[in-house]
Amino acid sequence: MVINNKEFSARLRMSFMMFVLLYLVILVLAVIFHWSETHRFELYWSVFFVLTLIFFFLRGYNYIYFNSDGSKLILRYMGSQPLLYSNYAIEIPKSQFVSYKIFRSKLGLRTSIILYQRTEKGLSKYPPVAITSLKKSERRDMLDVLDKLSVQ
Repeated sequence: MVINNKEFSARLRMSFMMFVLLYLVILVLAVIFHWSETHRFELYWSVFFVLTLIFFFLRGYNYIYFNSDGSKLILRYMGSQPLLYSNYAIEIPKSQFVSYKIFRSKLGLRTSIILYQRTEKGLSKYPPVAITSLKKSERRDMLDVLDKLSVQ
């Protein structure tokens, strides 16, 4: 099974860039045309912008590619946050896959998965991957595949 949220990730990045551009345009226009004598409009607009950025970063959206068709589990992901465009990949032979763990952040905004692999030296734990950007159906399909593999 292949899960790929490339379209959602691209739309999310484009929306984020448009939001930043809109913020800057409104802020510049407000300053040029003196929409508010005490600059409260600019302050409120900036607070809204910062809170939206914090929410976006707390959610931890990722581009995710998951493939379980071959002899390996492949999970590729890339952060959708600005300046965090590093590519990461996890490849685990199906025979060495042990289990996974799902957890939610304290505020419940981010859902992450940790994969475990059996190695010669014992159990290996991969860093958590935020799967918040996956649809519920995609997340359910991914967990069904992992459940089947962890039982074997």
